[in-house]
Amino acid sequence: MISRPDFIFLDFDGVIMDYMALKLESYCHAFDGLGFSKDAIRLLQLSSAGLSRQKTIPLMYESLAGKPMPEDLFAMALARFGAHDDASRSRMALMPGAAEFLAAAREGGTRLAVVTGTPQDVIEKTVAHFHLGGFFTRVCGTPGGKAQHLDRMLKEFSVFADRCLFVGDAIKDQEAALAVGMPFAGIDSHPDPFVREGALMRIRDLGDLVPALRA
Repeated sequence: MISRPDFIFLDFDGVIMDYMALKLESYCHAFDGLGFSKDAIRLLQLSSAGLSRQKTIPLMYESLAGKPMPEDLFAMALARFGAHDDASRSRMALMPGAAEFLAAAREGGTRLAVVTGTPQDVIEKTVAHFHLGGFFTRVCGTPGGKAQHLDRMLKEFSVFADRCLFVGDAIKDQEAALAVGMPFAGIDSHPDPFVREGALMRIRDLGDLVPALRA
């Protein structure tokens, strides 16, 4: 990894916030009454990590039901997911190493931005709830893809991709980094989530990046 990147872009769920178990509960709540097992939903959650809820819910349904998801059922499931997700916010917690990383970035003047598949209004509420806004130059959710957000911010802040770093925990995060030619640090949250292509560094959590921020 380059020493002290000019800009670090971060996925949120599973990188900054320990949220995956709560998100699984929200997906189960969204599909309640349809006969889908929690284990089956969890496997699909892992395989679709990095996608927005708007894309994940119909993909899960089609995989589990064997047919496309009706629009009215999708709207109901999305609303149920959102309500459960909002109610779960107070139960979220920072990932190991995240607090130390954020403090080190602030002390060293390293710019940070969130790039997530979570809806913009939802991620803004979560960042505000945990008083994290002061750590980030930008917080970017959906609509808008991750590669799209990265490309736009590289231009906005006049930084080179090879002098930056994207940190994520899913193949979709790595694909976004590859799309713009940016080095990628992958958090190993589940078995073999990444491909070997591109500049890949595997880390346990954000705490592994602190020495580079203080170099």
